[in-house]
Amino acid sequence: MSADAECSPIIVCGCQRSGTTAIVRILNDNGMMISNEWALFAWPAWQEQFSLAQWLENKRDVVQRNLWLQYWHYELELTGFEAEQGFTTALHSVYGKREAWRWGDKWSDYVFHIDTVKAHFPDARIIYIYRDGRDVVASMLRKTIEKHSGTGFKRWVNSIEAWLSWKDRVDHLAIRQEDLLQYPERVAANIADYCGFTLESAGHAAYVLLGADAETAEDHVSENPFKHTGAYHDRLSDADVPADAMRHLINLGYARP
Repeated sequence: MSADAECSPIIVCGCQRSGTTAIVRILNDNGMMISNEWALFAWPAWQEQFSLAQWLENKRDVVQRNLWLQYWHYELELTGFEAEQGFTTALHSVYGKREAWRWGDKWSDYVFHIDTVKAHFPDARIIYIYRDGRDVVASMLRKTIEKHSGTGFKRWVNSIEAWLSWKDRVDHLAIRQEDLLQYPERVAANIADYCGFTLESAGHAAYVLLGADAETAEDHVSENPFKHTGAYHDRLSDADVPADAMRHLINLGYARP
């Protein structure tokens, strides 16, 4: 693993239901190793709540019990020696099954911790994706992530405002989910250019999977990527949008004054 690969992870963030998984699929489709578990395992270890060795053991135990994680993650081959070599070496043992690789992590709440990420990894490449907050909240309600639109809008506003607090001082790539839907190849090329790799496949950019699963087909939009764009009316109306959320919708070009 090169020093550049170790010190310049790709960090993907954005409010839940905004398209972070679609970004990860594009990156993974092009040889990146973007995980989705740092928030659950490595973050507590980073904060010294338990050792990295314990993190690895916990991750292995959870993956062995969780069919979804078994499907998405490479087979774990972890040893205590690897665990003591540091986070990136441990991550390589989980995800780096190739000699040349680039690692990274997706967690919606990284938007609140960008300064900490940059303090540890000053060359990290940050990707923030955002989406019309009304569609975000409608998706949260459909997926029962939130029961009330008010709490959903609060989560969206908090994410947007956290991004705005550092967007002008931290190098990053901001992506509108709607642009990803309409111009998938162009957005994939922008991601490749920003992250510094050659785009080999834009296949995963041709669709966006917004959390569909075996239990419900709702939000599965690969056949119609615009199905839930502006289609929030089945769950809420503009009258349900709080004033602070509407202000951001207007500033981001999603609504008129």
